[in-house]
Amino acid sequence: MKNSSRISSLHGFTLVETVIAMGIITIMITGFLAAFGPAVNGIKKSISSQEANRLAGALENELNILSEDELDTVADNGDDKYVTAFEKAFEWIKASNAGTQGSHPDMLLLYQYRGDPTSVNPDGTLAPYTGGSGIPGEDYVLQSVVRRFSETSVESELKPQIVEGHVFCAKLTQLVYNASGELVVSTRLNEIIEPHGTAATTSTNFPEAVLLFRAEFYLLKSNLYAAAENLDPTKLGKPVFTRNMAVRR
Repeated sequence: MKNSSRISSLHGFTLVETVIAMGIITIMITGFLAAFGPAVNGIKKSISSQEANRLAGALENELNILSEDELDTVADNGDDKYVTAFEKAFEWIKASNAGTQGSHPDMLLLYQYRGDPTSVNPDGTLAPYTGGSGIPGEDYVLQSVVRRFSETSVESELKPQIVEGHVFCAKLTQLVYNASGELVVSTRLNEIIEPHGTAATTSTNFPEAVLLFRAEFYLLKSNLYAAAENLDPTKLGKPVFTRNMAVRR
C-alpha cells in the first residue's frame, strides 16, 4: 500500500509548465547571444586582422624584390617584366584598383598554400603540394605569396588541401599631400601622381625617391579559386585591415 501511494503521488510536467520552461530557456539564450555575440564577431575580426597583418609583410617584401623571371633588360616595354623592383611596385600600385567583375587580371591576392619543397617554380616560390595529407615541415611547407589574379599559379594554389587559411584581396592607393600639407589617399585611382599634380606615366617619370601608398585588405568569402574568379572588386565592402606603406627606388 505504501508503494502504490508513493507511485500515485508522482506526476509529470503539465503543458503549461513545459511552455513556461521553454520560454525561460529562450529568453536566456537570447540574452546570451546579445551579450556575447559582438564579442565573438570581434574575435573573428581580430583573427582576420592578425592574418592580414602577417601577409602585409609578404606584400611589402614582394614589392621590394624582383625575381629572376620578372627581370627585363628593356625599360617599360608593356609586359610583366621590369627593370627594377621600383618599376614593378609602381605598376602594381597603379593597376591594383582597376577591374570590374569578370575582368580583374591585376587584382592582388594574398594567401598561404602548401608548397612542395622538392619542386620550385620559375619565380622562386614552391609548386603546390598535391599529396593530400602530409606532415607539415616535412612533406610540405606553408608559403605566403602575393599573386596577381592573372598568374596561372593562382588557380592551382587555391584548391582544397592546398590553400591554407583565408584569402585576401589587396587594393593599393597612392598617398599624396594635400594643400594643407596633410598626407591623404589620392582620389585619382589607377594613376601615380607627381608632387605638382601631373600623372606620371612610367616609374622613370616619377621624380620622388619614395612612393607612399595605402594598402587595404579585404577578406574573400571563400579561400577557393571560384571566389576570386567571381569577385566584383567594386563590391568588396569594408577592409578588415589597412596599412600605410612605402617603396623606395
